[in-house]
Amino acid sequence: MSRSRKETTISIRKLIMIHHSSGKSVRNIDKLVNLSHSTVQYVIKRFKEENRIENKVRKGRPAKLTKRDQRFIIRKFVKNPRFSALKVSAEFNEKFSSSITPETVRRVLRAAGLNGRSARRKFFVSAQNRKLRLSFAKSMLNKPETYWNNVLFADESKFNIFGSDGRIMVWRRKNEELNP
Repeated sequence: MSRSRKETTISIRKLIMIHHSSGKSVRNIDKLVNLSHSTVQYVIKRFKEENRIENKVRKGRPAKLTKRDQRFIIRKFVKNPRFSALKVSAEFNEKFSSSITPETVRRVLRAAGLNGRSARRKFFVSAQNRKLRLSFAKSMLNKPETYWNNVLFADESKFNIFGSDGRIMVWRRKNEELNP
């Protein structure tokens, strides 16, 4: 079992520097603060070289993906939001030397502001079709009541023989559900 490393507190490091500046030896300081002489030497050395007592900010594990890799992943989903993270990770693994998991792809997408959402069930209506629909509605506006007596309204139902359409998931940003 490995020995756990305990960090010296900033107050103890300051105390070490106060004793050192007053001219005490490393051996005397280590007895006063109850630390090993190598720890005291290291604190003094770091203060002389870097002029600081505090630790450097740790950033954790280095990122596996570069900015370029992240842009590649995001571009895939911006072009086709219906892609799955599994397919993109497989494509990434075969295209680049490093291998990533689907969860890494999801993390990159969430960091970019893309979230997995259920796709809106709507049909795209082009600008030309909007004009045609509006002109049709305007032409039907002034029809007499006798005309409407001859019109049959039918409610359509769709049946799937093989499987279901299910719920389609897309990766998109907030408030983008109605974008074409």
